[in-house]
Amino acid sequence: MEEHDCSPSPSTLNARHSLSDCRKGVLLVDLHPVDILISIINIAVLFILLRLILWKYINRFLSARTERVRSELDGVEKSRIEVDALRKEYEDKLDGLELQGREIMRGSQIKAAEEAEEIIKEARATALNMINEARDRIAEEKERAIISARHEVAQLATDMAARILRREVSADDSKNAVDDFFRETR
Repeated sequence: MEEHDCSPSPSTLNARHSLSDCRKGVLLVDLHPVDILISIINIAVLFILLRLILWKYINRFLSARTERVRSELDGVEKSRIEVDALRKEYEDKLDGLELQGREIMRGSQIKAAEEAEEIIKEARATALNMINEARDRIAEEKERAIISARHEVAQLATDMAARILRREVSADDSKNAVDDFFRETR
């Protein structure tokens, strides 16, 4: 490391320094209160000038930016409120559709049960009609059979009477004729 000479030279005489403050080869500058005061005044004047010149523009820029951010936040809040309202409306509609679906299912089940009951009633009525018609047909057939049997009995009686009249009838013939008659009718 190179050592500095702390002896006064023509270049260092203008730079107000103390020769006693030279340590380790570094030249230290003395600060005087007048220099500090001048620096403070310069900074204050610069601050005042910059504030007077630039304050309007900076304030306008910051106000516009604040307003823009505020309007964007308001827009975001409005959008959030709209989204919440739409979500609520969607959930309400979904709940309504679920309720409506359940009601439709219940209505369909009730309607199906009613239709099944109606079908059963119609089947029972049809079966009763068929049974009644069968009974009526049986009664008609029975009536026809009775009428037919009566006609046959009458015919047989007539035939028997004709046979009996053709010859002389004895008690044995009469008995034989009746027995023959009942054998034929069975």
